[in-house]
Amino acid sequence: MELKSTDYARLIQYAAKNLHMTRLNKTQINKILFYVYGAYLAKFNEPLFNDDTPKAWPYGPVFPIVNKKINPDELVGSFPQETITEFNKNPAALDLVKLAVDSMYNMSAVTLTQWSHQEGSPWYNALYVKDENGVVVGQNKWNTPISAELNKRILLQKKKIY
Repeated sequence: MELKSTDYARLIQYAAKNLHMTRLNKTQINKILFYVYGAYLAKFNEPLFNDDTPKAWPYGPVFPIVNKKINPDELVGSFPQETITEFNKNPAALDLVKLAVDSMYNMSAVTLTQWSHQEGSPWYNALYVKDENGVVVGQNKWNTPISAELNKRILLQKKKIY
C-alpha cells in the first residue's frame, strides 16, 4: 500500500484533534500539508506522496484531491491497520507532521494564506510571471502546478512561520 495525499491530510486532522483539541478547516489542512510536503521534499529530495501535487489556486497552494475529498468536519478517530503500518514505516514523516501541526494548528486560515502568499513564496513564483528585472508582467492560470524546485524552497524562505 502506498500512502496518499488524503492519508496525510487526515493524519494532520487527527493530530490537531488529538494533540490540541482543534478542528482545522480546508484552508488550514491544505496549508499545513503544503508545508509538510515541501519540508519533506527539501529534506529527502523525494515527494511524500505521489497521487497529488500542490497547485496555485486563488487562496494559495492547494492539493486538489485533498480539497475535494477531505471533510473538515470529520473527527478522525483512527486509521485502518494497513495505513498505520505504512505510517510507521516513515517515522521522519510522522515527526514532520507532528512538528507542523504543533507549530501551525492555532494559526488562522488568513494567517496561513498570508504566509503562503508572500512575495518569493513557491505559490507566488508559480503564479506570477516576471520580466528580467523582476517586475511582475503577467499571471499564470489558476491550477498551475507548483514545481518541486519551487516547493523545496519552502524551508529556505526568509520568513519562517514559527
